[in-house]
Amino acid sequence: MMNADNRVLISGGGIAGLTLGILLKEKGWEPTIVERALAVLTEGYVIDFFGTGWDVAERMGLAEELRKITYPIDSLRYVDEHGKTYLSLPVAIVKNALSGQYNYMQRSDLERVLFERAKMLGLNVRFGTTIQSLEDVGTAVNVTLNDGTRESFALVFGADGVHSHVRELAFGPEPHFDRFLGYYVAAFHLENHRYEIGTSLSIHEETDRSLWVYSLGGNKMSAVYIFRHENVGYVPPTERLPLLRKIYHGAGWIAEGILSDLVNTEPTFFDSATQIVMPSWSKGRVALLGDACACLTLLAGQGSHLAMAEAYVIATELERYGGDHVAAFATYEKRLKAATMKKQRDAVRISKFFVPSKNSFIALRHLIERIFFSKLLISYGFKFFGVKSVLSDYKGAAGQTT
Repeated sequence: MMNADNRVLISGGGIAGLTLGILLKEKGWEPTIVERALAVLTEGYVIDFFGTGWDVAERMGLAEELRKITYPIDSLRYVDEHGKTYLSLPVAIVKNALSGQYNYMQRSDLERVLFERAKMLGLNVRFGTTIQSLEDVGTAVNVTLNDGTRESFALVFGADGVHSHVRELAFGPEPHFDRFLGYYVAAFHLENHRYEIGTSLSIHEETDRSLWVYSLGGNKMSAVYIFRHENVGYVPPTERLPLLRKIYHGAGWIAEGILSDLVNTEPTFFDSATQIVMPSWSKGRVALLGDACACLTLLAGQGSHLAMAEAYVIATELERYGGDHVAAFATYEKRLKAATMKKQRDAVRISKFFVPSKNSFIALRHLIERIFFSKLLISYGFKFFGVKSVLSDYKGAAGQTT
């Protein structure tokens, strides 16, 4: 078994894992990333990228690359059951409210940009690989991988998502930490579709269910279904499309039609809206970041933003404390945990009205939406949702704001 030295293992090759790997590599560590998937993901739903995420991207020198990502989305609009627009907000207003530090992109776009930087640095990323077991022996963490190899690392990081295997191995089963918010989310990409969706991110809402659609360019579109449902745990792939068809039977606009067009198609994403709430994000030489320790869910947004911030703080604090993981991990939690828990609480509150319920007053809901998305209040609204970076006053290891 190899000596641990400054070798670290990161489980998860998504946004959190790649960001951490890049930053640690630049600071002299030797990270290895293991990723269950066979390649970098190429699909996923669109995210708003601003605030904390934009701050970290600028510090990493990636902001200009992210500005180049474009999709034919020039507005956000709400439509009724006939597809008629009753509220529209130009994206330009949002960008102006955020001083231009804003962009729409797919999660996979951000992962691609990060992976390209990782390749440039020579970061070791091993696809089709997972951790089978780990043992913290005090001076190192001994790890067995799914190919049977056994290696030793100074530190191990779980950046492997809401259903983190590292968390299960080091901290315990998922039910000890999960908080179900009452929704499931499914996303599909459709090639050569038959719908006139224009250049808006369009939202159609009904009692206990909603549909978000947007163009990906050409004749390709993405559809995201968000629906209120009891917690039924893991839904097998073969049961997902039938469940959606049942839930959206009789739905207006194009919600039901899209699902009828999908034949033998699995969603690119399907999961419950479930938060992860933990008393501690580290244990010995093992630490968690991203959704593995602090999932916010799509309802709150900004999960990718905070994942990048967590990676940034971990790397910075390890440098500040000369590799002393005990001090670094303690500072990491002290710096970010309160802000993360606040956003989780905000998501719990938002969950009550994220999708209309049977008790919703639709006319009042539409009025509130119009007020919130007005030019007068849009800046305030984004301040509530996190336009200010959680790292705005964060200092680097040398004392400068990094």
